[in-house]
Amino acid sequence: MKINSTVDKIAKNTVYQIVGKVVSMSITMLAVVIITRTYGREGYGYFSLMQSWPALFFVIVDFGINAIAAKDLTSDWSKANKYLGNILIMRLIFSAFLVFTISWILKFFPYSRDLEVGIRLGMFLLITQSLYSTTNIFFQVKLRYDFSTIAYTVGYLLILGLVVLFSLLKINIMWVNFSYVLGGLATFLLSMFFVRKMGVKPDFSYDPVLWKYLIIASLPIGIMFLFSQMSFKEDALMLSFLKLPESYGLDNTESVAVYALPYKVFEVLLVVPTFFMNSVYPVLVERMDKGREDLKNAFSKVMYFLTFSGLFVGFLGVVFSPLAIKVLGGSEFSQSIDVLRILSAGLFIFYLTSPFSWLIVTLGYQKYLPWVYLISFTFNMVSNFIFIPKYSFYAASWVTVVSECIVLILLAFFAKKSWKLKYGAN
Repeated sequence: MKINSTVDKIAKNTVYQIVGKVVSMSITMLAVVIITRTYGREGYGYFSLMQSWPALFFVIVDFGINAIAAKDLTSDWSKANKYLGNILIMRLIFSAFLVFTISWILKFFPYSRDLEVGIRLGMFLLITQSLYSTTNIFFQVKLRYDFSTIAYTVGYLLILGLVVLFSLLKINIMWVNFSYVLGGLATFLLSMFFVRKMGVKPDFSYDPVLWKYLIIASLPIGIMFLFSQMSFKEDALMLSFLKLPESYGLDNTESVAVYALPYKVFEVLLVVPTFFMNSVYPVLVERMDKGREDLKNAFSKVMYFLTFSGLFVGFLGVVFSPLAIKVLGGSEFSQSIDVLRILSAGLFIFYLTSPFSWLIVTLGYQKYLPWVYLISFTFNMVSNFIFIPKYSFYAASWVTVVSECIVLILLAFFAKKSWKLKYGAN
């Protein structure tokens, strides 16, 4: 009965997250259609760069603290108030520091004045995202992602309304992008309302011992996130300033747009393993506490589900790429079809890396993760520098898939090693 109850909770909370993501990404896709039709390929290229810069740092402001805090609060919920208050302060300070630092760095890039200002405005997404991410710790531990989904949906409905209004008025694209900051603020405020409804009130009394513990414990995961996210987002940034082949007939901004559109679809297809593992992680922690066989059985079921899901969703992506690009971008984005097919063909690899990385964290050997993603990041960056000037966005697509294949091989190796260290050879 308890097993069925756990499966039911995992299923429900995975569905809640997927529903929220479907709503948010549907709104995002609708926004893409509006922007591409209103501002054209060049305007969408500017919008994509304004989105790519803060997105590069989203998981960095998390820095692995969510995983450590969720593990602790699963064992001892009485710490919730103290964790909420202190993590909110940490995140606010760190994200604000990143916003101002990156805003200064931007002056060294060959961007127009409007693009530079637009990116700086968009960087405030880091603050709203980091604060909202903090509330998700408590939704994850108590498996109440229904609250997160409601907040997320309301925020995106606000974004849609602002995108429609600003596009009708045809104001500068930077303000269309800034609507995501306002939507993010609404999402955080509503999330805090739900957290308080769960009985958690932030205790803002500074606890230096807790800060030190969270920073040290999360450091390996944080470094992993840093390299992982840089590998995931650096290709669009490289397309914005590297010399590209003239035979494609596109400048840098247009090339970013051609790559960013299918990549946006690809990110939608990646939601299943992300949300599924968000729900499964507390369960894996509980199973580990019960014993090796319980954890082994739970992890095997996770792998079976994600393997099948990855192959199925990837197949759909390959088949429906022409339709997706036609609906979202129109004829201007015909070159995006093959990009989406390449990314979709390698999708199942991304579905398998997620459970391996969370298994390593569950076993307590997250110290291996930075090395995995450092190797992947190095390969990704060097390969893009070599091949993007020759093959543009097609090279970026293939490098993304091959980099994740390297990650999968290394994670499987270190997961096996972590298991042996935890339980012995068997």
